[in-house]
Formats: sequence, structure tokens, C-alpha cells
Amino acid sequence: MKSKVSTRVYNAEQTGAGWRSMSMLVRLVQRGGHPAAVAPTIELGAGEKQYGSFLVDVSAYLSTKVDYSSSIFASGGLFFTEHSTEKRDGWRGDGRQAAIVTSQRLVLAGASYDFRSLILVQPNPLDWSVNLYFQGAQPIMLRGPWVPWMTVVMCAELYGSPWPPGHAPDVDVPIKVMCENAQ
Repeated sequence: MKSKVSTRVYNAEQTGAGWRSMSMLVRLVQRGGHPAAVAPTIELGAGEKQYGSFLVDVSAYLSTKVDYSSSIFASGGLFFTEHSTEKRDGWRGDGRQAAIVTSQRLVLAGASYDFRSLILVQPNPLDWSVNLYFQGAQPIMLRGPWVPWMTVVMCAELYGSPWPPGHAPDVDVPIKVMCENAQ
């Protein structure tokens, strides 16, 4: 049984600002540029920079067949063990939470996800979302007007490109169309 992920409605001003910022950042990173740091709102580690702080809708993936807390990466892909105490499969909404993205981690409502533990980034900018798979944690889905921008920030830090290796979404969709799709 899969749980339904709630969809939040955003206004055209929010979605337009997020999409324009992501599009400009994509072009900057493609030209060799880097995201600009902002004044920190949390305590940072040595050499760590904060890039943004905003609200996101968070969902975690729960499975009765797979325990995402113990995994290994082997030739051919990622393998997970077959054990979980959860009662249902699917994405479970955890509500809207504060997110902070830095050069080394993602902080969600006080929980810190270190980029060194990041296994997989699955961006879906046309749905304003990204799925993130961290070693030792359940997969999380973030959704909101600033999530595509945050995804580009993370990928610029991790890969030196706007998107993860092998992924190049069409981000030249007109803003009017994107705002209509987001409502």
C-alpha cells in the first residue's frame, strides 16, 4: 500500500522567483561559476559556507521490504538489506520544514545530512522536487519552489556541474508554464 504524498500549492511569485534563480544559477555553474554564500544562520564547521535557508515539504520513503539504514555500493549499483519494521511502503509526508543548505550538508528541522554520506541525487525540477539517498538514512523527498535551486547548489558543490552525472533536465521551460504546473 502506497501512501499519497501531499501536494502543496505555491503562488506564482514564489515559483517564478525560485525558477528564475535556479535558471540563472545553472548558467553560472555551466560557465564555471559557483553559488554565493550568505550570512550563516547556524553554526558552521571549518571551511563550511551557508548558501540558503527556506521552507520545504519533506517526505521519507518507508518500505516493508528494504532497510535503507544499511546499504552497500557494489559494482552495478546500490544494494540494501531486506529488513524493516515499517508497516507500509511508500512516501510518508513529514510536513513543511526549515531547510538549510551549506557547502557540506543539508539541515532539515535540526537533523543534519552530510554530503559525504550522499549516495544518489534524483532531481525533478519540473515537479519542484528532489529525492536524496543518504547512507544510513531513509530516502527523503524535498519539494517546494526553491528545491530546484537547492539541487543545483548541492550538485555544484558535489560535482562541479548543475546536475548530477548523467542527468541534464530541460530547464528552459517558460516560467509561465512552470507556474501554471505548480498550482
